[in-house]
Amino acid sequence: MPFVKSIFRRLKGKNAEQRATSQSSNDQPSVQASESKSKLKEGGFWKKFDWWLMCALAIPVILETLDYTVVATAQPRIASVFNAFNLQSYIGTSYLLASTVFLPFFASIADIYGRHFGLQLSLLFFLVGSTFSTGAVNMTMLLVGRGIAGIGAAGLLTAVRIIMLDSSSLDTNNIQQSAAFCLYALGFCIGPVIGGFLVTASFRWVFAINIPCVALAMVLCFFLLRKRVEGAKSFEELPGSTKCMTWIMKFALIDWIGTFLFVIGGILILLALNWGPDDDWKSVRVIVCLVVGVIVFVTCILWGVVLERKHQASTVTISALYHAQPMLPLKLFRSYDICVLYYGCSASGIVIFVMFYFVAIFMTVVSGLPPDQAGIQLLYFAPGLGGGSFFSIWLVKHFRQPIYSIVAGLIVMTIGLGLIQMGMQKNVQGLINGFMCLTGFGVGLTAGPNSIQARFLMSDHVAATSALLLFFRALGGTVGLAQCFTVMNAKVNPYIAGQIRSGTISGSDLNALEALYNSGGLDSIQSLEGLPPVVQQIIRDAFRNGVRWSFISLIPWTALAVILSLFLSKIPDPDAQRTDHDEEIKLPEYVETRMPFEELEGVEYLGMPDQQQNR
Repeated sequence: MPFVKSIFRRLKGKNAEQRATSQSSNDQPSVQASESKSKLKEGGFWKKFDWWLMCALAIPVILETLDYTVVATAQPRIASVFNAFNLQSYIGTSYLLASTVFLPFFASIADIYGRHFGLQLSLLFFLVGSTFSTGAVNMTMLLVGRGIAGIGAAGLLTAVRIIMLDSSSLDTNNIQQSAAFCLYALGFCIGPVIGGFLVTASFRWVFAINIPCVALAMVLCFFLLRKRVEGAKSFEELPGSTKCMTWIMKFALIDWIGTFLFVIGGILILLALNWGPDDDWKSVRVIVCLVVGVIVFVTCILWGVVLERKHQASTVTISALYHAQPMLPLKLFRSYDICVLYYGCSASGIVIFVMFYFVAIFMTVVSGLPPDQAGIQLLYFAPGLGGGSFFSIWLVKHFRQPIYSIVAGLIVMTIGLGLIQMGMQKNVQGLINGFMCLTGFGVGLTAGPNSIQARFLMSDHVAATSALLLFFRALGGTVGLAQCFTVMNAKVNPYIAGQIRSGTISGSDLNALEALYNSGGLDSIQSLEGLPPVVQQIIRDAFRNGVRWSFISLIPWTALAVILSLFLSKIPDPDAQRTDHDEEIKLPEYVETRMPFEELEGVEYLGMPDQQQNR
């Protein structure tokens, strides 16, 4: 097993590193190390934060998360306008699918055409999609608009993350990544609240509000970012490139075959994961989508292998078809650290998605709160996200390594999931809210450091690495939702069936419960409120047990991430290296050197050999 071998190598390497460190500490004075470390912790730390950059990127960052959460709140009302209530889930699904599968594509755009071009192209897609949705006359036009907006959202996520990771300073990356995550958390929290107000006026305002925001973002990015971010990669860094490359020639460098295979395979797998819980994983559409999606994904990887071998063999004689820059650099998946970081991002995505969906289910069905109050309960997750993000800044600044924040965050997440299920078992709302904040703190601890760790381990593939981190976070969220819905259904239905067979329910209540069970379950919260009190309590107890076990099923994901992250490598610290270099180039005023007379023979003095000195 390559992973097992790499773990043993890491253990040996850490021991050797400790021995070397202890030996070097005896040879070199500790004063210089302490002075260099103190210089890194001076007040200049916060001056490395690029305020103009954040001003330009604030709207794109909030816009993407705000759009998804606002529309998620308004989906039932929007679908009702077009008399297509059975298609309401596709309003969010079409957006989510597109915003997930196009992430690596925009990483290629950012490398080949530059960061600013990639961001402006993303904003353009988002603008067109929002315009389509605003003027939709039927459900088909609305779904097309949501898909186009999803493509733009994928570009926004990717371009913003890449721009922030382009800095080679650990301190700058530390601040910017955590600040960006706080903006994402802000969008997730205020989205449901804004959505309720907008949909009250008209569903079209849900999409129309994006249009002026996107226009303003395009102007700000043009004036503030155009000359502040990296342009296209140099010609030598692009495979198969020539000295002079036109815009059309760059277009041919995009891995269109890999993009097509990745998008098709990703859509099929994500659709299967979305349909699986409703169809009990037995329907033809679920099986076909899952099998074909996996085959297409494997084909995409094989195509990447072909491109890699062609580039290694020759860059002159190969066909123009193989000049494309691989969308998925296979080098990333040969690294233990990168694979663990991708898995850790998936675990974080699972926790984030499940938290927003299943806590809302618990609050509305089990606790009986109105939808608006249930949405307010989700806000308790936000302080934890923000607090964890800011605390991760201090951890990385103090220890100069993201690994400590990553491990601590995964441990807190695992503990938080266990405590949340305990609060649900006792049905104490205060406990659930507090443990949600604790779990959010763990997620915030890992968000920024994950990106920093990957950026400094794969500095030659910043764009692809950051895009795949986002992809695995979204993929993890989709897998987590599919798993939790499956677990919940597996617990709810047997519980209700057991109550029917128990014989402890009166005749009228039993008839109502049997009718509900045979019809396939609840149609809405209103249908639950119309049931007899005894039947209502049975349903609430069934969902309490089902949601609780859904959270329990997530603990193995985060626990495994904790174990794997313990063996992550330490990253180089460019800021410390610069400080050490500055120390070396300073000439001391006076250095007293005492050497035995025998050792002075043959030593150059003032740049002259000893023969010239004797002469």
